[in-house]
Amino acid sequence: MSPKNKIALVFISTGLISAIALSLVLPEEKLILALSSPSALIGAGLAQWSSNKEDE
Repeated sequence: MSPKNKIALVFISTGLISAIALSLVLPEEKLILALSSPSALIGAGLAQWSSNKEDE
């Protein structure tokens, strides 16, 4: 596995873990506002994973 994919997996897993933790702790009204950060982490990981450019 390339370093690029390892970094992408870190972003994705961090976003998923933090989203799950927030959904367990926060009430429904505040959850919508709080999920933007985990969504951004998952998006960054997916963008890194799907990028065609190989940095070495």
